[in-house]
Amino acid sequence: MYRIYSQHLKERIVENPILKEKNGILIPEPTRFWILDKSLRSRISKLEEKGLISEFEERVTEDEKLFEFFLRLHRLEIDIRREILLRDYPQVYKSDNRYHMRLKDVLLNTGIGGIREFDKKPFKVKCLHLWTAYHLGDERFKNLIGEYVLERI
Repeated sequence: MYRIYSQHLKERIVENPILKEKNGILIPEPTRFWILDKSLRSRISKLEEKGLISEFEERVTEDEKLFEFFLRLHRLEIDIRREILLRDYPQVYKSDNRYHMRLKDVLLNTGIGGIREFDKKPFKVKCLHLWTAYHLGDERFKNLIGEYVLERI
């Protein structure tokens, strides 16, 4: 179903840590994959200007199979974040400190890109860049939105 894109496109994607430290404070980063290339981001933005975000939101909301597919991706992302927390930040994962609880809430209760209520309709796309970055960044996140975008840029 999904094409294999050149390594060149994959090199334009970066995977960020789920927690960043700034001035000694941990900040949750619920978006793991980002597009680095300005040209690629610009071309994707032009697709967004054509109203594709709302078209995808409507399409996924109306198609139960698509909605369930994207719901599985959101849940997979949460599972991966949980694994990363356990492996790289066990002190945060095991803590009941109020601040650590807030970090865990953001990382373990929001979907891809920090989308809240990802399991409720209407489906929220947020942006095409997000789904394209995940599509290219990790084979497990191949998706219709990323594929569509890459076919048109």
